[in-house]
Amino acid sequence: MSYRIKCVEINNACEFKDCRKIKLIGVLAQGGGVNKYPPARIYERINDGEEFFILNGPKKTFLIKAEREGTKYVRTEPNDTEDDNLLKQSAC
Repeated sequence: MSYRIKCVEINNACEFKDCRKIKLIGVLAQGGGVNKYPPARIYERINDGEEFFILNGPKKTFLIKAEREGTKYVRTEPNDTEDDNLLKQSAC
C-alpha cells in the first residue's frame, strides 16, 4: 500500500540538521485523521514493502530508508530540490 505523509514533529533541540531530527511522522489515516509514527517504524514498514510519499503539487516524492551512525531514519528520494521535502512538511 501507499500512504501520504501529512506532517512531521521535529526535535528542535536535536544536534542533527537533517531528517534525523524528526521525532514523529504524521501519516493520513484511511478513516480520516493522522496516525503518528517514529521514523524507525516508517523505515521498517518500507522494509515490509509499504510506500510513503509527499505531494509536491501533483507530483509524488517517495520516502526512502537511510541509516547514519547507527540511526535508522527516512528521507525523501533525491529530486531536483536541494533541501529534503520531508523537513518542509507542516508541523503535526
